[in-house]
Amino acid sequence: MSFQETLGQQHRECDFALAGIEQAAVDGCWPDAEKAFEDFLTRTEDHFAYEEQVLFPALQQANPMTAQPVSVMQSDHAQIRELAADLQIAIRERRRDLLQGASETLVFLLQQHNAREENVLYPIAEQLLDPQQLQLQQTHTGRR
Repeated sequence: MSFQETLGQQHRECDFALAGIEQAAVDGCWPDAEKAFEDFLTRTEDHFAYEEQVLFPALQQANPMTAQPVSVMQSDHAQIRELAADLQIAIRERRRDLLQGASETLVFLLQQHNAREENVLYPIAEQLLDPQQLQLQQTHTGRR
């Protein structure tokens, strides 16, 4: 699997886990929502850790002009974390209304964020970083 395919697959896995949270809440099965949330959070934080600790620094070292798109991605990560915290509160309090609002906002943000990464940032990474470097970085993603 290519660098872009691997990271795109991670995006889809996070989306699937988020959908599991929503479905469990609709079904009123809060223990399942809690499990799905933990899966979502783990997958999302694993993905963010790779990007923030490996990919973003490598891009900025290869070309300082990537600082602006990297900054946008980091800002998105912060917003996603805030919305995930809101989801966690909604699940803990068994508040379907709060969960729905946070989830809808999170889905929208993730769609935009993932599109920017997949259509802008990852192609830039493939241009700037050599294939061997990308392969080594790809193995850093742990369970992927």
